[in-house]
Amino acid sequence: MDNYVVSARKYRPTNFDDVIGQDHVTTTLKNAIQNKKVAQSLLFCGPRGVGKTTCARIVAKMVNNLEWNDPLKNNNDLNIYELDAASNNSVDDIRNLIEQVRYAPQSGKFKVYIIDEVHMLSNAAFNAFLKTLEEPPSYAIFILATTEKNKVIPTILSRCQIHDFNRIEIDDIKNRIKKISELEEISTEDDALHIIAQKSDGALRDALSILDLMISYATEKKITYDDVIKNLNILDYDYFFKITDFILKNDSSSCFLILDEILKLGFESKHFITGLAEHFRNLLLCKDESVSKLIEVSDGIQSKYSTQSQKISNEITFNALDILNSFDINYNLSSNKRLHAEIVIAKLCRLKKTPQGVSKDIPKKKIKKKPEDIESKIEDTKKAENIKKEKEDTLKSSESTKKDSDSDENDQKDSLKINESIINEQSDSIKKNETLVNKSIQKKTIIKNTPDLNSILNGESENEVSKEEESKINSNKNEINKKFDEKSLKSFIKEYIKLKNISNSKLSVLNKEFLIDNNKINIKLGSDLENEIFEDLKNDLLLKIKKNFKNQEIEFKISIDKNEKSKKLYTGKEKFEFIMKNNKEIKNLKNQFNLDYEF
Repeated sequence: MDNYVVSARKYRPTNFDDVIGQDHVTTTLKNAIQNKKVAQSLLFCGPRGVGKTTCARIVAKMVNNLEWNDPLKNNNDLNIYELDAASNNSVDDIRNLIEQVRYAPQSGKFKVYIIDEVHMLSNAAFNAFLKTLEEPPSYAIFILATTEKNKVIPTILSRCQIHDFNRIEIDDIKNRIKKISELEEISTEDDALHIIAQKSDGALRDALSILDLMISYATEKKITYDDVIKNLNILDYDYFFKITDFILKNDSSSCFLILDEILKLGFESKHFITGLAEHFRNLLLCKDESVSKLIEVSDGIQSKYSTQSQKISNEITFNALDILNSFDINYNLSSNKRLHAEIVIAKLCRLKKTPQGVSKDIPKKKIKKKPEDIESKIEDTKKAENIKKEKEDTLKSSESTKKDSDSDENDQKDSLKINESIINEQSDSIKKNETLVNKSIQKKTIIKNTPDLNSILNGESENEVSKEEESKINSNKNEINKKFDEKSLKSFIKEYIKLKNISNSKLSVLNKEFLIDNNKINIKLGSDLENEIFEDLKNDLLLKIKKNFKNQEIEFKISIDKNEKSKKLYTGKEKFEFIMKNNKEIKNLKNQFNLDYEF
């Protein structure tokens, strides 16, 4: 018990070669140390558990040429100082650090200061640290580490060489924990390791913590897929494969039973439905080999995806994703979460039945002949009529000549009969074609009011079309003008003044006399000032009048008569001075208390 060390500490890398997933950072730092071009202020940024502190310690050891093979003895050198800024974030803490910087190292070339979680420092602490960070002593190296670069002030960022750490790939984490499990003499399943790597979210430290948990759970020193999903409370992929098969079979009852089983295991319905959405997304990606690598699953599960993706069409997959996405949006608004999830499953089971889901079930449209083709046929028939007339003329001429040969006459009669039958057939076709043209013209006029096949398939009913027609009729009805006279206009302007809360300056203009001449509203104004005031009201007032009287032809005709006596518009200041002039008591009160006024 006393000697137990977690895997994250026990197997912490002691050199850059052991650091995984950060080749761009380790290569840069390794070359900088070899070439003796290490910056004195470094900033390591990135998610948790990706190797920031580890790389900082490796840099501290390498610049001082220290041998370091034991990860548990990484902080025993006097030239390496580690400060946790999460708990030491005050100005005094930074001042103590600056005091230590003044002293040269007792052994080695450099004193390395590692400040972890530097974004937790206060602004005052940051400002106190600026000068030292900008011009440190030749023997001092500062390495700052943070998970939130955006919280570090720009003046600190400008003084540091920034190294951005990435999330570690799932395959890299998987290979690393597989190697560690072999060192611990633990047998593992490939699917189990992949789930652990996927659950860690790109952080190797989290993956090692999960591995320690599974090692403690494994009774026979074997980590299985079932043990991992049981301990981590992960929904098994098999549920999604099963329910997808039932959806393709339109078996909603079996889908409801699977949902009930999942809910009894303690999973929320949202967790299941979002997982199902990701399942359909993976099925869609499996259809294209170029993007199949985006599916972050093990090889065994990916083969299952490839098999099931062949059974489902792209159209069903798209429709299913649309339904599941709308469920995710409306989930929080639903009071009955389970019922909401069951409705979604019922909709998914209907995809195969509806024409939206399967394009094969849609009957092919009969190709209708265009009116242009029909007109061309009519022209052909007209040509046939001309041929008929020519033949009749030739027959008349032949009768006049009265050929002697009876056989020839009989032949001519027979040919006449044949030609007449052909011509009659052609004339009948002309009539038919004319009717077809008329029908096609009629169809063109009413095609806007008839629902197309897509609207029928999308569930649009005939009632919706009729609603559109009714709205058009109503809009036409609304175009009929109301009674428009001076009395009704005056009452409307009164209501407009009440509604808009018009000021006194604008009120004087609206109280003018409005004279109506057909659709023109004549108004006389007494000055340019009144004209400017009315121009501010004009557009809005005219719009409201047109809307109220349902007449778009109404317009204003403004005339300015400066000889007309109009009420003077006084400002608030002028009014007060007038009152003060006529009331000496108010003036004395103002002077006594040294009052001022603003208008």
